[in-house]
Amino acid sequence: MSWYPAAQRMELQPESDAQPAISPTQFIVHSIAAPWSPGRVFEYWRDSTNLESHFAVGFDGSLAQFIGTQTRADANAAANRRSDGTGAVSLESASNTDHSDPWTPAQVEQIVQLGVWLHHEHGIPLRICRTPDDPGYGYHGLFRAWSTSGTACPGPARIEQWRDVVFPAIVARATGTEPAPDPQPAPAPEQPATPARHRVTIAGLEYGYGAHGPHVRQVGEALIAAGHGSHYAVGPDEDWRDPDTLNYAEWQRQLGYTGSDADGVPGEQSLRRLLGGTLPGEQQVVDLDELIAAARRDPDLPQGGTTYPAAVRPVEAALAAEGLLDSYAGDGSFGSRTVAAYAAWQRQLGYSGPGADGIPGLASLAELARRHGFTVR
Repeated sequence: MSWYPAAQRMELQPESDAQPAISPTQFIVHSIAAPWSPGRVFEYWRDSTNLESHFAVGFDGSLAQFIGTQTRADANAAANRRSDGTGAVSLESASNTDHSDPWTPAQVEQIVQLGVWLHHEHGIPLRICRTPDDPGYGYHGLFRAWSTSGTACPGPARIEQWRDVVFPAIVARATGTEPAPDPQPAPAPEQPATPARHRVTIAGLEYGYGAHGPHVRQVGEALIAAGHGSHYAVGPDEDWRDPDTLNYAEWQRQLGYTGSDADGVPGEQSLRRLLGGTLPGEQQVVDLDELIAAARRDPDLPQGGTTYPAAVRPVEAALAAEGLLDSYAGDGSFGSRTVAAYAAWQRQLGYSGPGADGIPGLASLAELARRHGFTVR
């Protein structure tokens, strides 16, 4: 499978290894109807849906690749399910929530460069697709067969850009009739003059400036435990103030977030990581089948690779609370350390031999759930 050298590699598992190979003959561009960075798109596909594209580009032109271009991605419906094994490479782009805004100049440039690379790498012909199966370039709403129920994606403004600006630039750049722009150094990210002052609601509770409740204190105490309490003069307490925001921004940057994704206002995934997987006010439900699949697959993935992180995190937290899991990071990976910890839990319950192999069973998981406040299905 091919990986675009100019994109940040954020490999999506298990899709990257498990989905069938394709021979790329098309390039289809999408808008995701959300103002998300590539990192946020990766989290959404990893944790919330079984659909994905190969690439995502943010408003600032940041580009990430999640699956090799010779592996099927499911965001193109019939375009990647042809009997002859051909398929489409797809790209999601940050947008407003109703697909009404144009691409930014940085997005246009990244799409053009990617389109040129796909022509040279895979021989995709320099034409707009004439039918749903015709090799070439297109946008998601061009043919109904490219979506499950029809779509206007990426929206009228971007469709006009595609026809008038983006695709002509791909052709000109690929054929040498338009020189590539001189590379410019990326501007340093702007730092806000004051901490972020908005709130979000996660699992029914508010977080961010002005939020109030015992869950706010819980976050502050977790930030101190994680080494990010330097902005507290006193506290933390049950009122979210600027020091909470500044400390949380440090936690987000530790996780690799940048720009507006590290503004100090929690997102669900960073909050789960901080609190060990369980959110205040949330009843965690662990799917036993998913947990078993993760226990069998995750140890063979690259470090930190995940299969069903939402099922794994509450079990990791419970094993850590039992003193059986060292270096707990709430990463949702049922790796070799977690397998060993679960085997120790099974032995603690009196199991031995094959019954203490580190692969969860219903009885041992139910007992762990009873002690640590999650349920099993």
